[in-house]
Amino acid sequence: MAADPTSATGPTLVVDEGQDLPPEFYLLARMPGARTSVFADECQRLTDTNSTLDEIARNLGRCTRRDLAGNHRNTEQIAAFAAHFHTGAGTPALPGRQGPPPRLHRFHERGAADLLILLAETRPEKSIGVIAASTHTQFSLLGSIHNRAPRLKPQLYTSQSKGGTYRKLDLGRPGIVIGHRRSAKGLAFDTVVVPDTHEDAATDPTSAALRMSSYVMATRARRELHLGYEGDAEPPLPAQVNRRVLQRGEDERLRDVRPAMVN
Repeated sequence: MAADPTSATGPTLVVDEGQDLPPEFYLLARMPGARTSVFADECQRLTDTNSTLDEIARNLGRCTRRDLAGNHRNTEQIAAFAAHFHTGAGTPALPGRQGPPPRLHRFHERGAADLLILLAETRPEKSIGVIAASTHTQFSLLGSIHNRAPRLKPQLYTSQSKGGTYRKLDLGRPGIVIGHRRSAKGLAFDTVVVPDTHEDAATDPTSAALRMSSYVMATRARRELHLGYEGDAEPPLPAQVNRRVLQRGEDERLRDVRPAMVN
């Protein structure tokens, strides 16, 4: 429980994802005199202008800060990769659960769709989240999968959609869900595919906003994480990660089943 109603009188305010609100919000939150509980992770801010934990505590005034440790979503391998983009103080403790190492793929034409179809065919009971950098990439992947493997029935979400189309997801159904980076926070999938890391090639790899975005995307994956790029050179951000933590090329387990894939 965030607050115990038996030990407080008056209004109670509970804030989730508190790092995504501006620091000024917490000055206003003091005005009603409510008992306030805030849950926040400053490493998952939407932008580097949102609130850090120190800013939240300072602007709320007198408060008790409790740090919650532990990673109950990711494998050790995924958490070790995500730690490269951690922007907070210290190094996060790695979970004990094991899984395959994250993998970086160089995609040629339709390569991302090839990988998604293969993952969905070989893991029919798993959820596969696609986190794209652009709406164009989202719909390009959707069209390619619909044309080549309509039986997979991929889902797509975009906030730019008019009406109800592409505005609702059934996250209880296994299979492919094609989303955008702006909508990734709060979600989790058995497998995550980030197909277009080359879109960040022109961005300063030391940018706090880019590193936080990369941290959020990586930590959406419960067991498998695949990153892809187009072009001759690895994008600067994944290129910084050594091969022990981020493997390159196709997973041998996928290569073994490729001949069974039906276009």
